[in-house]
Amino acid sequence: MRDFSLRRTRARITRLIDSNLDLKVFVTLTFKENIKELSEANIIFNKFTKRLKRKITNLKYLAVPEFQKRGAVHYHVLINSEMAHDTLQEIWGQGFVMINKVKHVNNLGMYISKYVGKDLFDIRYFGKRKILASKNLEQPIIITVYKEVKEFMINAIGNIKPIFDKLYRSDWLGKIRYRLYTP
Repeated sequence: MRDFSLRRTRARITRLIDSNLDLKVFVTLTFKENIKELSEANIIFNKFTKRLKRKITNLKYLAVPEFQKRGAVHYHVLINSEMAHDTLQEIWGQGFVMINKVKHVNNLGMYISKYVGKDLFDIRYFGKRKILASKNLEQPIIITVYKEVKEFMINAIGNIKPIFDKLYRSDWLGKIRYRLYTP
């Protein structure tokens, strides 16, 4: 059951990122104080996003909290707009900020989901939000009915090659082919 839940969470992260190609700035936010409670950290993070929205009018973000070895919470965030380090540091106001522009990553969604999804079954996450995302993110379209898949392949995709293609077996559905396309 844990493996299924982990795969589902990683798939959700991957699909959200791959549906929002403008999320190209990777930010790590840490706390100066040793904040170990995720609910407390999430409240501070939500206040940060409200302040950030005042600077970036059409802010899109996806964030995943993670625990450091010392037990403190930090966030891995993808945003859709570049910003000067000093400005972002001032808006965050809680500790260290690291900004990386995402370059040359073929499948960013898979890259980020593997990076941040490793400890999702830590007891400190139970009952807490594991993915924090802006409401204006494009939502992925998931097609599971064969007739709709075939129609989509003919009409929408044409000769576009998938960026990810995997065959696997499911106890409930049998053989499944998972393909990921981006515009």
